[in-house]
Formats: sequence, structure tokens, C-alpha cells
Amino acid sequence: MEDFSKKLFICFSAKDRYNIVQPIVYHLKNYGVNVWYDRYEMVMGDDRFKKNIEEGAGKCGYALIVLSQNTIDSVCATEEINILKSRYNKKEIIVFPVLYELKPCDIPPKFGWISNLIFKEVNRTTGTLEICNHIACKITNDILDNCRYKTIEEIVNSNLNLPKPIKSLLEKYTKIDNANLNSRIALLYAAYIIIVESYNLDIAVLCEVPTKAFERLFTETLLNLTVDYRELWLLENSMCILIEYYFISCTESKM
Repeated sequence: MEDFSKKLFICFSAKDRYNIVQPIVYHLKNYGVNVWYDRYEMVMGDDRFKKNIEEGAGKCGYALIVLSQNTIDSVCATEEINILKSRYNKKEIIVFPVLYELKPCDIPPKFGWISNLIFKEVNRTTGTLEICNHIACKITNDILDNCRYKTIEEIVNSNLNLPKPIKSLLEKYTKIDNANLNSRIALLYAAYIIIVESYNLDIAVLCEVPTKAFERLFTETLLNLTVDYRELWLLENSMCILIEYYFISCTESKM
């Protein structure tokens, strides 16, 4: 049975699909986020209510709401948002609001609860990758809740029996100034390469996000980076998750 708790439902107006939603979906897939997107999940003849409402809005553990004037005017999107609101109030779902070419003051009262959440404002030319950074950070934070060590410092100060090259890189990482983002990320990437080339990489067992975060960073920038602290936060989370999987969970399962 499919685990919807790790899927991200995308709520939007069809009129915004090509301007903003498609670029967001592209970045999310590059991050390895498991996306519930109507074009991936539905075909002609499907029951819209059963698929989009019951399965997408009604079951997924995360939701991205692209709120625009088109969304506000959409009967279908409003129906989905009402379901998401009910589930959010029951603490059944994490909601990521995006205001697309819409000012906070233009949010109608019926969607006022959305303005109480941390949201991003974007237009046709800015913000889609940053949105995905936020989402990936939250997803990896949630995965970390089930990990033994939550930070690189905790790993370095633990008695965990890591291979010497990896431990040495992580120790050096903790000694570099926080503002030296490029050096810190380069060390994390070096540790990541050692892990994936030395051990059998089975991302399907864990989650694609930690691995794809590193891979995206290298393929898109070759580490010639203009980054913010959120990207470093994402990679720190991803490294802790990979350490948990390869050197704690797998080790314990073999005992």
C-alpha cells in the first residue's frame, strides 16, 4: 500500500500551471520529493473527486498551496483548500503556502488562516527554487526526528564508529566558520562522495531527498555556489540522514 504521508500534494488553479506550477514541480522532482501532481496521478475518465480530493488533498502528508487570484476564483481549488484547512487544524498535514502575484493584504477572509503561516511571495520570474529549498528542509527535518543524531556536531562528538576519512571531513567541517559556506558545503559533498562510492546506495529504502540534494547542488553549480544558509541547513540534514542510514540503521539490522 502506498505511503501518502511522505507525498506532497500541489493545490493550484489550472490557469497558473505553466507560469509557476510546472517550474516548482520540476525543482521538487530534482530534489527527489514525492509529488502528488494531477498530471502524474490522473488520466481522462478518472473520478476527480476520488483522486484529487480524497487521495491528493485528503491523504498526503504535505501540501503546497499556490494561492493566486486565479486560485481564489477557482471552485475546485477552494474545495481542496477547505479540506487542507480541516486537516491542518487536526495536525494531519504540513502546509506550504505560496502567494503568486498576490499581496498578503489581498488574501480574502476565507483563506485568512493561510496568512498565519510562513509563506513565500513569488512572481513569474523569481522564487521557485527557493520554495523548493524550504520544502526540502522541512521534509529532511521530519526525517531527522527519527534519527539518533540531529546535527553534525552530535555525530562528531559521539562514539559512532565512522570510517576515518568521513569522520575527519566532518570534524574539519565543524571547525570552519559558519559564514564560509562554500568550504563547508565542499566538505559535506566530499563526505557524501565517499559514502555513495564506498557503500551500496539504495535510496529507495530511505528517501531520495538527501541524495538528490547533494546531486542537484553539484550538477547545477559544480560547487561554484551562490547559496544561503538554508541550502547548508538542507545538506547538513541530508548528511545526518545518510549517516543514520548507512552507519546506524543498516549496521543494527545486520546484528
